[in-house]
Amino acid sequence: MYGDPGVCKFFSKMGACRNGDGCILVHQKPSQSPTVVFPLMYPNPLAIDNLPDRPFNFTYDKKYLKKHFEHFYKTVWRTFMELGRIAELRVVSNLGDHLLGNVYIRFESKSDAARVVDQLRKKTFEGILLLPELSPVTDFANGCCKEDAQGECSRGGACNYLHIVRISKSVLEKLEKEQSKLYKKREEKDKSRRSKRSRSRSPKERHERRRSRSRSPAKAHGDVCHICGKSGHISRDCPLKP
Repeated sequence: MYGDPGVCKFFSKMGACRNGDGCILVHQKPSQSPTVVFPLMYPNPLAIDNLPDRPFNFTYDKKYLKKHFEHFYKTVWRTFMELGRIAELRVVSNLGDHLLGNVYIRFESKSDAARVVDQLRKKTFEGILLLPELSPVTDFANGCCKEDAQGECSRGGACNYLHIVRISKSVLEKLEKEQSKLYKKREEKDKSRRSKRSRSRSPKERHERRRSRSRSPAKAHGDVCHICGKSGHISRDCPLKP
């Protein structure tokens, strides 16, 4: 995909391109994908620096930025894990129009991703309009800025490659445990419901099911004439017997 000269490598790697629909290269939008991108979802406090004709002479406290991001990340995770099991949640700090506030959620199931796109489009989350769409991004390492990963990107928020905001290991581990606990409970409930349905069947239904399971393939095959392949008689009485 990346080697095709007619395909936009930025869109393929990040699901976004600074040229938008005006790009002369092809933006291959997937019909199926486990990843959903939510443009403009993360209310990045640093975006205030990009407001035209609004110069602000101050800097944010790093502790505030960390607390602000962790609150957002935890809220998103806990909300969307109810809709589908999350494999990865990525939020970018880029300030360019095509990447600003982008949130990527890769679900374990493509069907969950498709359902989220269908059901949540134009809904709101924390007062933010959701515009989800399937993204071609499945391996974030391909779209990440290598310099930013080393803390050395000179382009900063204007970079065209993903600057992923880091979440602490302890927070992520806690969220993953919450998700595992949620789906374990759901599996136990489903198992319990199936068991109740089985017990609720009448004695006659249970008897018929046991009879059906107890019939061996060999016995069923014995009821069929091996000469003509029809039932109703045994092979020695078959009219086609030579």
